[in-house]
Amino acid sequence: MNKKLPAILCAVFAAISVLLIALSVMNFAKKSDAETVVDEKTAGLVLAEGVTVDAPAAELGSVVSNNMKAQAEYPANIREEFKQAYSINNNLVGWLSIPGTEIDTAILQSNDNSYYLKKDFYERMTYETSADNYGNLYLDYRCVKDGLSKNMVIHGHTTGRVSGVPKQAFRSLYDYRSKEHFIKNPIIKYSTLTQEYTYKICAVFLSNTQPKDDNGYFLNYIYPDMGENNMVGYIEQVNQRKLYDTGVTLEPTDKIITLSTCIYDYGKNVDTRLVVVGRLVHEGESESIDASLVKDNPDYRRPQVWYNSKGKKNPYKDTAKWQPSPN
Repeated sequence: MNKKLPAILCAVFAAISVLLIALSVMNFAKKSDAETVVDEKTAGLVLAEGVTVDAPAAELGSVVSNNMKAQAEYPANIREEFKQAYSINNNLVGWLSIPGTEIDTAILQSNDNSYYLKKDFYERMTYETSADNYGNLYLDYRCVKDGLSKNMVIHGHTTGRVSGVPKQAFRSLYDYRSKEHFIKNPIIKYSTLTQEYTYKICAVFLSNTQPKDDNGYFLNYIYPDMGENNMVGYIEQVNQRKLYDTGVTLEPTDKIITLSTCIYDYGKNVDTRLVVVGRLVHEGESESIDASLVKDNPDYRRPQVWYNSKGKKNPYKDTAKWQPSPN
């Protein structure tokens, strides 16, 4: 028995050592978990300490993704600054910013124009994290994501401000009803995952969405693939509606970007969109605009219900009802 004692003691010491190591690992894991904020509302995302559950996409630098969309492979030639965002949501197709405004945010795209109306960048229904259903800005599902359509259309809700800060990026578009704001901030920057483009704002207008409000007609300005001949009629419709003349030319050969959001300037019962249109800066063209060319358009076109409410005659009642076409 005495000869077996050393072997027995060695086995006991080995077991105790293994137990102590296991306890150390468990304590380390608990300490690490205490330094990470995990919340069911994050839909599987692990957020770095101090990052709020509803952190905007602009704060992606402090977010670590452990969800199923995280991946090591990216689209060819993706810009380095988009890799982290893309790993969190691979519906990311670009980034929109307007220098001088609060708009600086990710653009998503799904297979329809309703998915991101109420879902945020992290794929959460926004009513789960906010009293408002404001979703995320998104590219029209018909637009190409790896290049430029003739008309790159970006949709987004508009909500109010809290302490002066908009709860949804497109609230800042309201400021473009003022020509003075346009003069100070005439440029739109849009980046696909591989390239940045610069647009110069050429028109700001309001458009009803229901035919019943304007003699059976609404302007389908969100069609992405207008042909050059068809674009002539589109430009005429925009010129009728623009709130002021920007002095920035728009030609049938131009490619444009359209930013569209809800507004109720004609009343709560008239579903209306505020539309900001930019066209690609021409090769060799300056990004500056000539402020002396910016003029009010006091008789811009309104829907028929507005003329009825004011007891006025609609000078556009019998004008051609343009329809979009790829020809």
